[in-house]
Amino acid sequence: MQKLNFPHRHNYYMILLNESNFGTQLIDFKECDIEPLSITCLHYGQIHQWLNYDKIEGYILVFESDFFALRYQNYQLSEFSFLTYRHKQPYIKVSKEKFDHLKAIALWMVKECKNSQSDFEKSLRSLLNLMLLDLNRLFEPIPKNAEFSQSLQLIHHFEELIDKYYKKKHFVKDYASIMYVRPNYLNAVCNEVTSFSAGDLIRNRILLEAKRLLIHEQKSVSEIAYELGFEDNSYFGRFFKKYENITPDGFKRKFINTSKFYQV
Repeated sequence: MQKLNFPHRHNYYMILLNESNFGTQLIDFKECDIEPLSITCLHYGQIHQWLNYDKIEGYILVFESDFFALRYQNYQLSEFSFLTYRHKQPYIKVSKEKFDHLKAIALWMVKECKNSQSDFEKSLRSLLNLMLLDLNRLFEPIPKNAEFSQSLQLIHHFEELIDKYYKKKHFVKDYASIMYVRPNYLNAVCNEVTSFSAGDLIRNRILLEAKRLLIHEQKSVSEIAYELGFEDNSYFGRFFKKYENITPDGFKRKFINTSKFYQV
C-alpha cells in the first residue's frame, strides 16, 4: 500500500475487507471512509489513492478478469454490478456475522495459496466466485417483482453497452437501436430504475472517463476530446463545462494544485 499512496489507475479488481480501525481513500476523485466491518470494491479502470491507511487491519483481494474467466467463460464479471462503473457506491458496512463469513472465505483462500496443492487455482476461483456471489447479495437490491427485474436487466444491458461504446456512441437512439427498443421506452425505464435519464447515464460515463484521463494521462485536452469521440475540441470543452461547471483545464489544475490528492 505504501507504494500506491499516489493516484493510480487500476488494471485489476480489488476487494478490501476492513476488520478494524479507520482510514480514508480516494476513489474516482471522491473521498471514501474506511470503517470497521466494512467492504470496499474497486473495479478495473478506476483512479484510486490511499490517503490514511496506517492503522487499518483486514484483507485485500486483488484479481484480474482473466483469472476469473479461465473457469467461468460464459459467466462474466459484469454480472456483478458492484464491480462495474454503474454502481455509484463501492462501499458497504456489514454485521460482524456477515463480515466473519467473508473473512472465513478470505482465510480459506490464503490457506490454498500457502499450501499450493494440486489444482489450488481452481479452488481459488471457486472461492472467489463464492465471495462475489455473497457480495452481490449485499450490494444488489432484491427485485421488487418480475416486471422490475426485467427492467433491471434492461438497465444492466444498457450500461454494459455504454461501457463498451461510450467513446463512439453519444446518443440514446444509437443504443436503443442496438437493444431493439424505442428511445422513449429506454429513457422511461432508466428514469424508473435509476432516477437518471438514458442520456444522463451516457454523459456520466463520458465525463467520468474524461476526468480520469485529465488527471491520470499525460494528454492534451485536444487528444482527450478526440479519444472520447469529440472531433471538435471546443465542443468537448463546452460539454465538460456545462455538466461540471468548470473547464477541462480548470479541472486538471484544481486537482494538480490539491496537495491532498497528490500526497506522496
